[in-house]
Amino acid sequence: MRRIVLALPVEKDEGRKYGHSLDEVRRLPASLRNGTLFAAPAFSESPWLVNHAWRADCRQEGHLVRLVVPAVLSFLGGARLPLHLLGFSKGRFAALNLLARYPGLFAVASVWDASLLSDRPPHPQLVDVAGSAARLGEYDVCQNLRRYAPVLRGSCRIALGGVGTLEADWTAGRQLLEDLGIPHRAYRDAPAEHRWSVAWLAPAMRHLLKLQVRLPAGPRGPTGRGR
Repeated sequence: MRRIVLALPVEKDEGRKYGHSLDEVRRLPASLRNGTLFAAPAFSESPWLVNHAWRADCRQEGHLVRLVVPAVLSFLGGARLPLHLLGFSKGRFAALNLLARYPGLFAVASVWDASLLSDRPPHPQLVDVAGSAARLGEYDVCQNLRRYAPVLRGSCRIALGGVGTLEADWTAGRQLLEDLGIPHRAYRDAPAEHRWSVAWLAPAMRHLLKLQVRLPAGPRGPTGRGR
């Protein structure tokens, strides 16, 4: 194995309204699967991957970083491989937040159909899973990209795919990254249907692999937090 890719969920439990990541991963060409361990974590609450303000049983970010990631690494005998993030919709929200908040742990975030308009009210599910306005503010993606821009400027670690159903968001996200001086790949060769699909997974993985090749070598592990 040469890398680990976490395919971040858009539905709680094993919901399949929007398809399932691993079903579509199996349809990828071998050249985009070889050498990669794909893992698809699941959560009992809507998976925005935030830590609830007061509920100890709803700390999704902490669970992923402190339990899921070490469990995946232990499956590989503790190998310190590059750990990448892949997702769309809620998964995009989580991937960009995780990359910004844990740049020493995660290497590349490859996202598609990303909601990145800063003036849109937060989704009611996100309000519920965060628990308070203050906690919600910690997970504002645009603010986190601004906050951690100095760390993210070191190398190109974001692939921003589109345009699906959210063209204005893709344009806004690309402009934000450019304004912040954060290196990224922005591309448009993807379908319009907002669901897990090999049609957008294939270009997302191609860009992810290209970005990994260009990253500086260095060990990564479950304690790598860049705050």
